[in-house]
Amino acid sequence: MNPKRRNLIIIIVVVVLVAAGIGGYFVLRGSVVAACGPHETKTICIDQAELPDSLDPAVTFSTPGWAAVQQVYQGLVNYNGSSYTTFLPVLAQSVPSPTTDPNTGLESFTFQLRSGAHFSNGDPYNAYVQWYSFYRSLLLEQGPQFILEQNFYSTNFDASNPLNYYSPLADIQSANTTLVSDLNSWNFLDPTSSEIAMMETANQSFQVLNNLTIELNLGYGYLESNYTYLLASISAPNSYAVDPAWVDTNGGVVEGEPNGYLTTSGMGTGQYLLSDYRPVAGGGYTLKPDSSYWGKAAAALEPWNNIIQPANTTVDVIFQATLETTLTDLENGNVQGASFAYIGPATINELKGHSNVITQALPDVYGATSGSWWIYLNQSVAPFNNLSVREAIAHAINYTQIIQDGFGGYAEQWVGPVPPSYPYYNPAALPPYSFNLPLAKQEIQNSPCANGACSGMTLKYEYLDIGADWANTAQYLVTDLAAIGLTIVPDKISLSDLYVEQTYDSKLHACTTATAYDGGPLYMGQEFYTSDYISPDDWTMNDAISYGSANMCMSGYANASVDENITLAAAESDSATLTMEYTNITNAMYYNYTDIWLVVPTAFAVYSTNLHGVIENPMASAEPYAFLFNTQWLSSS
Repeated sequence: MNPKRRNLIIIIVVVVLVAAGIGGYFVLRGSVVAACGPHETKTICIDQAELPDSLDPAVTFSTPGWAAVQQVYQGLVNYNGSSYTTFLPVLAQSVPSPTTDPNTGLESFTFQLRSGAHFSNGDPYNAYVQWYSFYRSLLLEQGPQFILEQNFYSTNFDASNPLNYYSPLADIQSANTTLVSDLNSWNFLDPTSSEIAMMETANQSFQVLNNLTIELNLGYGYLESNYTYLLASISAPNSYAVDPAWVDTNGGVVEGEPNGYLTTSGMGTGQYLLSDYRPVAGGGYTLKPDSSYWGKAAAALEPWNNIIQPANTTVDVIFQATLETTLTDLENGNVQGASFAYIGPATINELKGHSNVITQALPDVYGATSGSWWIYLNQSVAPFNNLSVREAIAHAINYTQIIQDGFGGYAEQWVGPVPPSYPYYNPAALPPYSFNLPLAKQEIQNSPCANGACSGMTLKYEYLDIGADWANTAQYLVTDLAAIGLTIVPDKISLSDLYVEQTYDSKLHACTTATAYDGGPLYMGQEFYTSDYISPDDWTMNDAISYGSANMCMSGYANASVDENITLAAAESDSATLTMEYTNITNAMYYNYTDIWLVVPTAFAVYSTNLHGVIENPMASAEPYAFLFNTQWLSSS
């Protein structure tokens, strides 16, 4: 089974849109001059802290990347307004229910596609284009590949012996070589009869039935099963349609390699045209409503379908290098909005004092999706290889102090590995770990650290350098653990360094956390995960399964029964069975004190009172927690 790669979506805990102050300014980028200011009504201007990793929907794996490509590209379906459990048709005419093959028990989803949909350059969208887009996404083998690879795989066009994730490597390599050649040589806007016949081959992951019908067949990926959250998974950008002719003109498909042109350019079927992209501090990009957008007629017939409505207003995104610049822009009214990688309670409270600003605390699921946090303890290294030590640490931490003093009350405890508000969160309603110093001291006395035996050990504790909240939390932990005779030394690291720490160094035959990298070894530290899409297995496949990216090199928890329950649950649809499986997973980790489940920070949507048409969704990437800017517009005051 393929271990999921760590989701690189950067946390947006608070999104702020403000119109305050007087005056305005002009942002010069390339040949475009964008007017920004408190009285601007034709352009929504946004300061953004982070740069997209890529503008290619099959490659991007970050919040700013997803926020950009979702305005330009479209998939078959997407989330329904503020709901994260129901879906709307986009390039599909409707949202299908699965059908089950009586011989295999495996499900298929048949999508009827919209007639007349086209890319912004006029090239038509059809089932052949969607077939191309799905297989191209798999062949690029980039970070988000696992989202499709759970259920789908490359094809060898052999109905009697189809390719799947577990096929022999030589067969996979041969099939991929052929498929790359096909993607680069066929005319998917007008394929030949023999090419159509190959796309119509039965028993492959993506099967064309006719020019406006495509069938998605489950069971070829590493799950080898049905999948309850299929619609959520294909709402992610790596399932979106790209124009084969445009890709071919600009470098084509190379297996395992991103397309350099698509990294910095975008052209899709969506509501916006992206231009003037400059991925440097002070740069940015412009999103202009596409006057020839295919969805205008469909949107008029489906006023309830927010995800296909035409765009109202131009959006100008500006990459600001420092938080100070962004705050100045907001305070002076130079921009209508801003996104932050992280923002603390002091700024939240300050913004609440502005009468022209809406500051809205969002439901738990938003914070859980943005990032749920825990402390990992490497179970292979003393003293964390002792259960009593791990339990002592869990009960020595003053969680109330961290939430109230560190986060200003804008956080809550949780019990992992599935985050709050997700399906099958903490099914047995286990209480969060409690601050109980007498119990913590008793557990230490039952361990090899009894009577101060571990007081001479220096335990490095890594934490992310993203805000005062986490720096303060590290200092609280120093005091808390000193009370049970453990000495920890905080070591702040960057987000990029954390991702390195999560990897296995094949040359050293060790996880990076066990090496001298970035001041290591780092056998204890702060860890988190953010969602690719809302499903419980998206978390357990990362923070609970033995080879998960947020587990293997951090706590190193490995339990064969838990592994089995995780893989079974990902393929299960019966709610009673799922409740049992997630109860087993949660209980096993809870009583092993595998991870010290810490906090889920509160997420906020904060925006100007003159910004209208915001449709929030916890899986969204554009500000403020919206999938698209298309429904947003500005009034004059």
